Amino acid sequence: MEKNLFREVYKQVCGLALKDCPPSSLSGLLHGYLSVYSMVRVYPWLEDEYGSIWDIHDRIREIARVLQELLKDKDIPVDTRAGYAVDLMDAYLLYSDVKFLDAALDAAYEILIPKGSDKIVLPCRTPNICRLLCNCYYFTGEEECGLLAKNLVTEALRASRKFSCEELCDWWSGICFYEDVVGVVELSKEGQMRLNEEQVCLSDSVKQKENVRLESFQRIGQNVDSGLIAEVFYVLAKREFEKWNKTCR
Repeated sequence: MEKNLFREVYKQVCGLALKDCPPSSLSGLLHGYLSVYSMVRVYPWLEDEYGSIWDIHDRIREIARVLQELLKDKDIPVDTRAGYAVDLMDAYLLYSDVKFLDAALDAAYEILIPKGSDKIVLPCRTPNICRLLCNCYYFTGEEECGLLAKNLVTEALRASRKFSCEELCDWWSGICFYEDVVGVVELSKEGQMRLNEEQVCLSDSVKQKENVRLESFQRIGQNVDSGLIAEVFYVLAKREFEKWNKTCR
């Protein structure tokens, strides 16, 4: 059932004009396409279903260019700008245009280091800032960024039961990102057990929230806004890639 829904959503997403999409939908679109690109690259026969890998590549570049323009606006909320910077860095990992990386890193350090200072000062303690620190660590090797990201992840896991559904999903993305880029949080044996329990609870909560969004999408039917389409696209693309990886092991 999810596979058929994903095919339907993918067709809708491919028909979206980016100029008609709200900026808040771009992250979901980008990461959905990154999952589709990875699927087609690893399993080439899927080009018959999802299109040429080069067409997917071009769509990702198109989204990255929009993000690059949005990043120039220094008047947008700092957390929103941090999200754009991270997304542009993610796009760079596939589409290696150094202009994307330079623009993203310049914005990142404008966000993290106040004017006239030479020290990192976190403007807020959010999932986007956590992801930004992780990417700065990855691209520059700056240890302080990795340590600050670790502190944010540890705080989030300890407070996870107090989060709203939206906060749960955002932080889960940030925590997974940290583990992919920086590494697993190292704690005492007892602390690690508690941490693992929190991660399991958090993972289950996020999946439930995603399922609710999918059900909402199906109930609404035809008149779905592009923001929800992008969100559902990302969830389904991620799950579809995970299924292929399990099937082809």
